[in-house]
Amino acid sequence: MKNVWKELFPYPPQTAAQRLLWEIAFLLIITVAIGFLGRPAAEDVLYTKILTAVFLLNLALRFALVNQKGDWLFYLLGVVAGGGNDLMSMIKGVYSYTSIDFIPFLTDLLPLWMILFWGQVFLLFRKVFNLSWFRGKAFTRDGRFLHGWLDGRLIIDLLILVALRLIIYNTYALEPWIAAAFYATIIGIRFAVFPLQKNELALIAILPYAFMFEGLLITFGLYVYIHPIFLGMPLWLFLWWIFLVPTILKAVFDRLEYVLSAGHRMSGGDTAPAERQLPG
Repeated sequence: MKNVWKELFPYPPQTAAQRLLWEIAFLLIITVAIGFLGRPAAEDVLYTKILTAVFLLNLALRFALVNQKGDWLFYLLGVVAGGGNDLMSMIKGVYSYTSIDFIPFLTDLLPLWMILFWGQVFLLFRKVFNLSWFRGKAFTRDGRFLHGWLDGRLIIDLLILVALRLIIYNTYALEPWIAAAFYATIIGIRFAVFPLQKNELALIAILPYAFMFEGLLITFGLYVYIHPIFLGMPLWLFLWWIFLVPTILKAVFDRLEYVLSAGHRMSGGDTAPAERQLPG
């Protein structure tokens, strides 16, 4: 048993797969905590405080043990982008969290620890994207806009992202097929015009794991969606993740990895082209 543990979780982790397993382990700790404390936190703020403390301790331990260069950048991106999107959805009423928060502004929106938790989710995305199955072609600054950082495809994807958010803000309470029809049509056209690459299809293929994870959080009583159809989630949400993960998230992460790798090379570091290993 001890040998199996050393094989699965060698310390310090050296490969992309090992880093992913460590990231999953720390994510499971907070998931178990949500399982025990999620429903009580909807009735007593004390449990929200305990859950927040568990999360912060888990996060501190994670960064102390398996931090990789650049992780803080991806973590903060998750807090701002993931947490910000969540907060906007709460303000618009798209879905609702059940936990009572001890910060007055967030009491009727979402708990503070959930905003911070998004950073940890983005760390998981980073580890997944750097597995060889999902990496795809390395980013190069050959886009037509913003000194090579933007290309036409990413600009279109960003416009689609804005359109999808505006649509759901205005249709979430209507008949459930309305939002889903808008999402399916727009995303279908996007994938027809810009066919998905093999690594992007591979990312979509593993999304059921993400769906099951979110379904588990819903089962734990963390939050509630309007018009759920499966695992407590509405149809438009499945389509949202199918679009978002292999397109915008992957593109943004690739650009951040490029910046980190470029800085590492300038400082005299070395990288392994075959693995495109990250600095740290």
